[in-house]
Amino acid sequence: MPGIKIEFEEYQLPNGLHVILHQDRQIPIVAINLWYRVGSRNERPGKTGFAHLFEHMMFQGSQHVPPEMHFQLIQSVGGTLNGSTYFDRTNYYETLPSHYLEMGLWLESDRMGFLLPALNEEKFRTQLEVVKNERRQRYENQPYGLWLEKILELAFPADYPYHWPVIGYMSDLEKATLDDIRQFFKTYYAPNNASLVLSGDFDVTQAKKLIEQYFAEIPPYENIPPVNKHFSAYNQGEKLSEIHDHVQLPRLHFAYHLPGISSSEVYHGDFIASVLNGGKSARFIQKLVRQKQIVQDIQTFVLPMIDTSLFFIVATPKPDQSIEDIRREIDEEMERILNEPITQQEMERVKNQIIAQKVRELQSVSVRADLLNMYYTYYQNANHLNEEIDVYMNITPDDLMSTAQKFLTPQNRVGVIYLPEKKEQRLK
Repeated sequence: MPGIKIEFEEYQLPNGLHVILHQDRQIPIVAINLWYRVGSRNERPGKTGFAHLFEHMMFQGSQHVPPEMHFQLIQSVGGTLNGSTYFDRTNYYETLPSHYLEMGLWLESDRMGFLLPALNEEKFRTQLEVVKNERRQRYENQPYGLWLEKILELAFPADYPYHWPVIGYMSDLEKATLDDIRQFFKTYYAPNNASLVLSGDFDVTQAKKLIEQYFAEIPPYENIPPVNKHFSAYNQGEKLSEIHDHVQLPRLHFAYHLPGISSSEVYHGDFIASVLNGGKSARFIQKLVRQKQIVQDIQTFVLPMIDTSLFFIVATPKPDQSIEDIRREIDEEMERILNEPITQQEMERVKNQIIAQKVRELQSVSVRADLLNMYYTYYQNANHLNEEIDVYMNITPDDLMSTAQKFLTPQNRVGVIYLPEKKEQRLK
């Protein structure tokens, strides 16, 4: 990357835990970043939402850490922490003053190796209700809140690992038992299914001793089940669904199938998304927002996943505009992408934007930690952090047109269109 190269070393403990160390002693803080290779993709129909539920359970105490104490200890020394769940992984992370590194490693190791003894019915039921309320508030009772769930259901067969939402279905959460959750933990939350990154101000020799002390004795799990389903149903015809709901304005959601996260086509899709909607001079902004003034907002982005990905266009018309007009304008611009080479000026603009964005991201030790973990997990190559900028810089207009013609066509997309409820429907 221009002007920046992230130096690191990596090794593996005998129990399978992969460790990546990136030292930066400019500021006295250290980021601890732990990824487990488990997400909603590892669930199955009827048993969804478990990975996200465990994001909550992992903060509820372990054998040697009382409930809520993980948060209290980190925050009491001025640190920050959180976790997140995705289709392909769950991560947990802390950023704290350097001299509290040992405390952070102890906390992470205790919930990796000693969560189950502290997991009881009361904690499980409490967090299950928290997750169910989260689903109600963030998805079911929000305008357009279920749009992504509906897209996934259209895009993937019912037994395919990306068919259901990361938070899971309410019916599955209601049926979940403590035994279900225990078994899920015993299947996936193991050192040989995880990677640990330290980024920031630490002594490498001391850090290695601490990692050995706190993680080396945690036993690996045998027979972690692989996900054997692979998506191949590209260009199978357009699928559209209309939803009448409690919304003030209609909204259009298109999703085009792309290959998995490490494919060149995902990079091409990300580049095209910026051509269309990345900045004031982007095509959608110029035409739909500034010139014709027919959309209230429009987003274009790629949702990357290990096995297959999705390229999204989400648009809300202004109150006096029809969703049909918006769709027609979007289709016209997508036709241009298919048939006209992207200009050299646009290529340079997007490449400059990418460089600036990457440089900004890498100012943070916590972001570096997360990216190193992501590239190790998704690409089996942590050094892709240093290689990725060249992938973008080497993209050509022919590359973009080839990918667009293969994947960004109506026969390779699904769509969900929200429409305001009719008055007679609201009276029922």
